[in-house]
Amino acid sequence: MDLSDAPVVDVRALLIDERKDLLRLLRGLTEDQWNTPTAAPDWSVKDVALHLLDDDLGWLSRGRDGDRSGLLVTADQACLVVALAAKNQRWIEGAQGLSARVLTDVLEWAGREMDAYYASMDLLGAGGVSWASDDPVPIWFDVAQDLTERWVHQMQIREAVDRVENYPARYLTVVLRTFVWAFPYQYRVDAPAGTLVQIDLGTGGAWRLTCDGTTRWSLEEGSVQAPDAHAVFTDDAGWRLLTGAAVPADGMRLEGTRELCQPLLDVRAILV
Repeated sequence: MDLSDAPVVDVRALLIDERKDLLRLLRGLTEDQWNTPTAAPDWSVKDVALHLLDDDLGWLSRGRDGDRSGLLVTADQACLVVALAAKNQRWIEGAQGLSARVLTDVLEWAGREMDAYYASMDLLGAGGVSWASDDPVPIWFDVAQDLTERWVHQMQIREAVDRVENYPARYLTVVLRTFVWAFPYQYRVDAPAGTLVQIDLGTGGAWRLTCDGTTRWSLEEGSVQAPDAHAVFTDDAGWRLLTGAAVPADGMRLEGTRELCQPLLDVRAILV
């Protein structure tokens, strides 16, 4: 199965809830908490919030309004990553003068605009998620990817200010079930046809990769009795691994040869 055959997952209602949670959190922060460092390298809580605003404004400008002037175009993934990081940093540095109140109010406005834009979308239209495919992906998956990015950044803020509470439980299943599509795109191990690798992602479900006899692997949901390799992740370890964060030592278990297992740990559901 590839993304074009996968069932549609409509996350638009979750995005509305996620933003409400974010705004409620931000409006309760002290000045010191806004300046607290996060797990995002060299970014404070305010920097992460500014990045989320940039994400909204980019969707609205490029997607809704068709203004492509801010689009980064390069055929080389490594160059894209560098250019995107530089663009993100320029925005954050340029917007530092926004007060916490102004930033939060503009995030609320942008959220309303985004909700209306999401509602207008044809979920079967063409989108793009570079960590999951070289080809266009259905818009529903592009929107689901946006939820995963927002969720991870809100987690970075919550962990920085010690406000994690039960936040992961409401969204994490969908996040993990979106992240899993990084595996068939990035896992490129040469193995005999029919080789099976099972991946358990906690509440994200059990999935299996099947080799076609080259370095191409297809993804299907479900488990098998005797896979050639088996990777088991807790919910917490799964999202941290796939976003390049530190993984708890007891958060994963690998069974099988190093050749089949080690490349699983290199998969990322973000631009790297």
